[in-house]
Amino acid sequence: MLQYPRRTAGTLSLATVIAFGLQFPSIASAAPASTAPATAQPGADAPSSESSASDSNDIVVTAGRRAERLQDVPTAVTALTGTLFREGGIGRSANEVLNLVPNASAGSQQHGRPRWWIRGVGAGQQQLDLANPVGFYLDDVYISNASATGLPLFDIERVEVLRGPQGTLWGKNTTGGAINIISKAPTLTPGENENYVRLDYGSYNEKIAEAGVGAVLVPDVLATRISVHLDNRDGRYTNLFTGNNSNAIKDNVVRAQLLYKPTPGITALLSGHYRDYNTDGSYWTTASYAANGVVRNGYAPSTDKNAVSINAPEYTRNTQFGGSLHLTADVGALSLTSITGFEKFKTRGAGDTDFTPLEISRGYTQARSQQWTQEFRLASPEANRLNWILGAYYFNEKIVSNAYSATLPAGSVPALAGSTAPAAYSLTAYNHHAESGAAFGSATFKLNDAIKVTAGARWTRETKTLEFDRSASANAAATSWSNYSHWWDSYTGTFGGPGTFSSDLKKTWDAFTYDVTPSWKIARNNLVYFKYSHGVKSGGFNTAATLPVALTIVAPEKLDAFELGYKSQWFDQRLTFNATVFHYQYNNVQVNVVGPNPGAVGGATVSYLQNANKAHVNGAEFELQAHPIEPLVLSGAVGILRTKYDNLQVLNGGANLSGAQFVRAPKLTLNGSAAYTVPLRSVGSVELGADARYTSLQFYYVTPQDTVNRSLLTQRGYTIANAHISFTPSSQRFTVAAFVNNFLDTAYINHSLPQANAAAGITGDTVEWGDPRTFGGSLIVRF
Repeated sequence: MLQYPRRTAGTLSLATVIAFGLQFPSIASAAPASTAPATAQPGADAPSSESSASDSNDIVVTAGRRAERLQDVPTAVTALTGTLFREGGIGRSANEVLNLVPNASAGSQQHGRPRWWIRGVGAGQQQLDLANPVGFYLDDVYISNASATGLPLFDIERVEVLRGPQGTLWGKNTTGGAINIISKAPTLTPGENENYVRLDYGSYNEKIAEAGVGAVLVPDVLATRISVHLDNRDGRYTNLFTGNNSNAIKDNVVRAQLLYKPTPGITALLSGHYRDYNTDGSYWTTASYAANGVVRNGYAPSTDKNAVSINAPEYTRNTQFGGSLHLTADVGALSLTSITGFEKFKTRGAGDTDFTPLEISRGYTQARSQQWTQEFRLASPEANRLNWILGAYYFNEKIVSNAYSATLPAGSVPALAGSTAPAAYSLTAYNHHAESGAAFGSATFKLNDAIKVTAGARWTRETKTLEFDRSASANAAATSWSNYSHWWDSYTGTFGGPGTFSSDLKKTWDAFTYDVTPSWKIARNNLVYFKYSHGVKSGGFNTAATLPVALTIVAPEKLDAFELGYKSQWFDQRLTFNATVFHYQYNNVQVNVVGPNPGAVGGATVSYLQNANKAHVNGAEFELQAHPIEPLVLSGAVGILRTKYDNLQVLNGGANLSGAQFVRAPKLTLNGSAAYTVPLRSVGSVELGADARYTSLQFYYVTPQDTVNRSLLTQRGYTIANAHISFTPSSQRFTVAAFVNNFLDTAYINHSLPQANAAAGITGDTVEWGDPRTFGGSLIVRF
C-alpha cells in the first residue's frame, strides 16, 4: 500500500534525493486509504481497455478531457490524490499543491492570493483584473480572480497540475499551465470509509476541523455530499507598537453537492461553495541595509522575525460564493458535456502600507468580482481509431475596485514621532469588464497500436473595457478629513495635480492557439512523446497606475513550447521514472517592473506593467518513485530551469533589463520523501515519514537583481524539511498522528516588497518571513 509523508513537501540534498529515489508525486496516496485509483468526474469518458487503471498504483486523470491512465497521457502532468490532502494534512491553502511539483511554486501571504508560477511563467502583478497565465480550475470551472484561488483544499478526489501551455482544451490564459481541483463527488454506490471527520491542533493555537459526509437520497438516482473545513489560527507575530497579537487567520468553507442520474445515459451534478476568510494584523516587517539598522526617519525596526511594528490598523474581510452545474449525456455513441459556472468574490480591508509605526502611508480597499462561464464539449468514443473533442466556451467577468491611500496629519492618529511625510490622499476607482468566446477542437489519430498523433486548435476573441478614475490631493494644504478613524470615506479636501486623472479604455484581441503531439508507446509502460504548443495570454490594462503615463494597454503574451518527454514503469510497476526536457520561446511577456518613480505622487515606489519583447526558458524535470519493499516508499523530483529576458527595455526612458532572470524561477528545485510502515501484527500499523524541498536562489523582482546591496529582495537557496508519525488500527477506522514542519527551523523570506529609495531617505526593504518550526497533531475518524 502506497504511503505519503505528512504536510507540505520539501527537499533534501541532491545526494540524499538520489539515495531516496526521485519523487513522482502524481502516484501519491496515503495509508490507510484505499489504493484504488483516482477516478474521473461523473460523466467523464471511461478509460479504454488499453489504458484501464487495473494496477493498484495507477491513477486515472482527465488532463486531456478524457479519463486516461496517467502514464499514458503524452504531456507533463502531476496528479495528487485526495488521500494526500485528507490524510497527509496539506491543503490549508491551494498554493501548497505546487510544493509537490518540479519547477513550480505558489508563494502566498497567509491563505490569500497565490502567486502561481510554473517553469518560470507567472504573474508578478497582483491586480484583480490581470489574470494569471497559470489557469486555475475548480471542478473544470476556470476562476479568473487569483484572490479567489487560495481557498483550502479538502475532501477532494485529486488535483491535476498540467505544465506548459494548454491552449486547446484548457485555453483560458494558460500559457504557463493549468491546475484543476476535482472535488470528491457524491456517489450512488458508496464504499466503506468514504466519510470522515478530521481534527488538527498545532502551533499558534491553530485549530482545524474538517469533514466530508455523503448519502444516497434515492437509490440509483439521487445522492448528496456535504464537506466542511474550519480553520482558526492565532497570530504568529507581536505588534511592538500596539502590543497586540498580529497575523490571526480564520478560514471557513462549506461545500454542498447533489448528484442526479435519472437514466443510465444522463448525469447532473450541482455544486455550491461558500467561503468566509478573514485576517487580523500584519505579517510584514521592515529590515535595514544600514549599519545602524535605521530604515527611515530615525526608525530602526526590530530584527526579531516574529515581530512587526505598525501604527495603522490592518485586516481583511473576504467572502466567496460560487458553484457549477455539470450535465453529461450520451448522444448515440457520442458524449455531450455542459459545464456552467458562477463565482463571486468580495473583499475589504485596511493596511499600513509603509510597514512602520511612522505615519507615512496607509491603505483601504473595497473590491468585488463576479464571473460566469459556460462550456460545451462533444466527444467521440476514445476507442475509435480517429477520436475527437469539439467544444465552445464563453466567459464573462465584472470587477469593481476602490483603493484608497493616505498620509494623515501629524498628531491626528497614534504614530511614532519622526514622520516627515506630508498629508496626502488618493482614491483609485475602476470598473473592469472582460468578455470572451472560443471555439476549440482536438483530434487523435492512431496510426497503429503504438503510435498516435494528437492535434488541437482554439480560436478566441476577448474584449476588455475599463472605466478608470484616480483622484489625488494636490498638496498637503489641500487635505482635510471629518473623521480620521474612517479616513477613506470622510475626506473633505480637494483634488488636483498630476495624480488626478481618468480614462476609458477598450480593447479586443483575437488569438489562435494550437498544439501537435506525436507519441510512441514502446511498450505497456514505456511512452515517448514530443509536444509543440502555442499559447496566448490575453492583454490587459495597468490599473495600478498612479500617473497618466502608466495607464498602459498591455499586449497579449505569446509562448511557443517544445517538449520532449519519457514516461516509464519498471519491475512490476515498483519503479516509476519520468523525464521531460523543454524549450520556451516567449514574446511580449507581461512583466511587472517595480521601483522608485520620482514623478509619482510623493516619489513613491510603484508597480509598472509592460511587455518585454523577447525571452526564453530552457529546462528539464526528472521524477521517480520507488517501492522497493512493501513497507517502504521513496520518492523525489529534480527541476532544472534557465530563464532570461532577451529584450526588456523599461518604458518612458527606464533601464534596459535585458539579461535579467525571470521572477520566482530558481535554477534548481529538489523534492525528496520517504515513508515506512511498521506493521504491529493484528493491532494496526505505525507510519514514519519525512520529506524535504530544496529551492535554489531566486529573485522576487525583475529589478533590482542584486544579491549584495538588495539581498532582501532575493531568497538564497534553502531547505524546508518535515516529519510525521502516525498510528492506524487494523480496523482502519481512525488515524492519530503527530508532525513537525520545518524541523530544521530554516529562516527564509516568503516574499518581499521593494522600499529602498535613496532620494526619499529609505535604506531598507519590506519582508515577510516564512513560518519557523511548528508542531501539531491530528485525529482522523472514518465511517
